[in-house]
Amino acid sequence: MSASTVTRNATAPPARIAPAPAHRRSRRPAHDLEARWRRGWIGPALVLPAVLVFAVYIAYPVVANVVTSFLGNTEIDPALRFVGLDNYEWALSNRASLLAFRNVAIFAALTIPIQMGLGLLLAVGLRGPGLLRTAMRTLLFLPVVLTPVVVGYLYADLLEASNGPVNGALRAIGLNVLAQNWLADPALALPVVALVNVWMWTGFSMAIYQAALTSLDDEVLEAAALDGAGRAQTLWYVIAPMLRPAHFSLLILGMIGTLKTFDLVYVLTRGGPDNASQVPTTLLFQTLLDGRDGRAAAIGTIVLLAALIVTVVQLRQYLKGARA
Repeated sequence: MSASTVTRNATAPPARIAPAPAHRRSRRPAHDLEARWRRGWIGPALVLPAVLVFAVYIAYPVVANVVTSFLGNTEIDPALRFVGLDNYEWALSNRASLLAFRNVAIFAALTIPIQMGLGLLLAVGLRGPGLLRTAMRTLLFLPVVLTPVVVGYLYADLLEASNGPVNGALRAIGLNVLAQNWLADPALALPVVALVNVWMWTGFSMAIYQAALTSLDDEVLEAAALDGAGRAQTLWYVIAPMLRPAHFSLLILGMIGTLKTFDLVYVLTRGGPDNASQVPTTLLFQTLLDGRDGRAAAIGTIVLLAALIVTVVQLRQYLKGARA
């Protein structure tokens, strides 16, 4: 082979490789197609159980309740028939239902601010390590884990008018005038139930505030102390504004919890005396026992709408404050 031939072969462009046929280029390995199929279905497959639970236990009951609220029956004719807005008209004009909605508003005003205020003070006061502080926090949180039925029967015995320990202690120290029929007096029944609710749920507010306090920067508190701020000023002007998310969470949970309050009220007073402690949920239960399914469904729908409105309004206020 001559030198010129070698030179031509070295400088010649490489030969082009013919492209594969179109039908061969479009083929993908079987394992690649299987992986893509799995990636496409794994998300919906994981979400499907939650969607089914939501549909069966939340969406369907809500829709069925709304439909039932437009139906009505009588003692003579128990069959449900379409009555339009008659049930809502009854719910918004009947004395018992109006008292129930008024009472739940009063109940919220008596419980939510006190629970939040006491919870914040306890969380700040018991902040930090220490055996005594840990024991105090545990004892204060203990009522939260009790069921409302247990708490209701406990306080029903404590507040019993004739032989209850509360009245017995008052009489023993000569304060007979303060011994009251706590749960049978129309003027006292609702405030007493509210105080029992405060005793039960203040520990929950304390726990929420304690969790929020762990995210506070100690340097901010030290700076406030160096500026001469006292404990009350530091709490009001520094700590409280920084706990805005905790305030919002407790407000939302408190309002929704108040609207669905049932066990405690029913065990203590059954909504009495004379509807003095009646709330929408106890009225709903009593109406349902009377066989008026449509009216009971209308009360439930109104409570649901009230909870949604309260949540939306408070959420908008929170977001507006967060953007400011």
